[in-house]
Amino acid sequence: MKVKTEKLKRQISFHIKKNDLVEVNTGEEKGRRGRVLDVFPEKNQALIEGINLVKKHQRARSQTKPSGIVTVPAPVHISNLVLICSKCGKKAKVRRERIENRRVRICTECGEIIE
Repeated sequence: MKVKTEKLKRQISFHIKKNDLVEVNTGEEKGRRGRVLDVFPEKNQALIEGINLVKKHQRARSQTKPSGIVTVPAPVHISNLVLICSKCGKKAKVRRERIENRRVRICTECGEIIE
């Protein structure tokens, strides 16, 4: 009897989510801030608005999208990002708690809930 082995997919949880304000820790873009556009948990990367911009040669798909060289953001590894607290504006270390059957992120600097 053959037994199929399936990969166990577990939900990966990161310290940042979509629409969070983050700052880049290392690399060429160090110190710059931007909003998270998208998170890719399978690659441990996030797409940040205005950070890590690359030029892409685009082919014309229709009359509305002309061909040419466009500038688009490229993903950044999650470990190179720090969450910025919306209330105090500082780099936030985050702890997680359950409040009213909801998991929330709390800034350790000011104690504010980060949505």
